[in-house]
Amino acid sequence: MKILKAIPIIVFIAVNLFFIAAMNICAYTSVLPSQDYPQVAYWGLLFPVFLCVNIGFVLFWLIFKWKIVLVPLLGMLLCAPSIRTYIPLNIPQTPPAGCLKVLSYNTMSFGRDKSVPLAENQVFKYIKECDADIVCLQEAMKVYTDEASKMLKDVYPYNSLYLIADNYNACFSKYPILSSSKIDYPSDKNASYVYEILVGGDTLLVVNNHLESYRLTPEDKDDYKSIIKNYKTPEQNNSEIKYLSLIGKLPPVDSIRGIQADSVAAFVERNAGRYMIVCGDFNASPISYPHYRLTRCLNDAYTRSGNGPGISYNSSGMYFRIDNILISPNMTAYGAKVDKSISASDHYPIYAYVKLERK
Repeated sequence: MKILKAIPIIVFIAVNLFFIAAMNICAYTSVLPSQDYPQVAYWGLLFPVFLCVNIGFVLFWLIFKWKIVLVPLLGMLLCAPSIRTYIPLNIPQTPPAGCLKVLSYNTMSFGRDKSVPLAENQVFKYIKECDADIVCLQEAMKVYTDEASKMLKDVYPYNSLYLIADNYNACFSKYPILSSSKIDYPSDKNASYVYEILVGGDTLLVVNNHLESYRLTPEDKDDYKSIIKNYKTPEQNNSEIKYLSLIGKLPPVDSIRGIQADSVAAFVERNAGRYMIVCGDFNASPISYPHYRLTRCLNDAYTRSGNGPGISYNSSGMYFRIDNILISPNMTAYGAKVDKSISASDHYPIYAYVKLERK
């Protein structure tokens, strides 16, 4: 009789162990170069799903068999660094005097709002009023940015604009930009640019990135929403076909993005010891090879000083933090935040206060 009563508990433990294994596998695929293992590179996107399931098991065991709560807790301990990376919790600290405010924003072509003059454009107004010392933009449409650079001259007397197709990777700065250059890696629509900025008597390197995107079409995004909506319904078979089609598009892009991340990391490592900020749209979640590779030599300002998942991409039911501000070890981050007060773009801006720790 006792054996029969134990069967449901054993089954639930087995299911819990399955989700623990899945969570940890997703967490640790991020250490694998995505150009070498493209078929598993996107598994990190599933990490929050399995994390939530295991949190659910914690609550379940607390209610029904509290001693077994150690099972999911130990499972989560195995991937604690990934959990902290994905959903950090930090005690808020007031940025000390002398910090720089750094803003990174994928503007989606300034929201593509052509119905109003630029002076009334939401993205432009946000940039003008954010009071950041250094602003890095991605997907900044040329026609808007050319005009914006003139209108922002009083606020940001220095800028560097690099054209990729019809969009700029742009940097606006209150401090002199001494030089700018491009990091060489394969891509026709994405790029990383380095700005050498004079801050007081120190030189700061800022790398503005727009790494390879999946370039999903509107139809692909509709398919994704359909998959989520119709899971385990009479339309499930059709959803599975859409799922296989969508998944087939990811590995080639993950492979390219892995090479790009390695190129940026190599630049960072060649300049070890210098003050450096690496920011922008990585098009990869915090549980991914690009993020892992770059945070081997840099610190994530959001992980160190932000709170919560910090979702920065907000379109088509795909909610991930893919925008980042990373800093060199000789800098300290304060108050990193994904700012949801503006929704003109499919990305929210991310900012952080950073302090150069002078010797």
